[in-house]
Amino acid sequence: HLGSSSFCFSPSHRPLLGRCAASSQVARAATMSAKQIEGSAAKPSFLSRVGSSITNTARSNLRPGAGLYSLLFGAAAGVAISGVVYAGRTLQVLLFDHEYYKLQSRKRYYEKQLLFTREQEETQAAHYLSAMAAEYDPAATRMPFKPLDPKYRF
Repeated sequence: HLGSSSFCFSPSHRPLLGRCAASSQVARAATMSAKQIEGSAAKPSFLSRVGSSITNTARSNLRPGAGLYSLLFGAAAGVAISGVVYAGRTLQVLLFDHEYYKLQSRKRYYEKQLLFTREQEETQAAHYLSAMAAEYDPAATRMPFKPLDPKYRF
């Protein structure tokens, strides 16, 4: 500080005794007026104080070894690892998964088997009807001692 020393030096580096106090006061006044003009001497606003406190808190908690840092680091590592796993599974399905073809083949075989069993059922139903028709006795459907109704004839 210029005013705190008892000696002032001229540009030729020789001590000046009488004029030193006045020049130091002028220098202080000039710096004070510069601070007032720039606005740095004013009290910081509420938002800037809150912002600086948040910044200081984050700066102190986001260093290696801090709990919050460890939690955030673990979360980021988990997201990165799950992304790698997702990409790996996608590549595995695209390049090496033949299960889809197996399932499609099984579905086709099942459909063929289903069609075959339906045809068998239709054939058995037709055989059953023909067996029933072979045993059909229209005279057994008439009332005793009455003529046969035409709707029961073939």
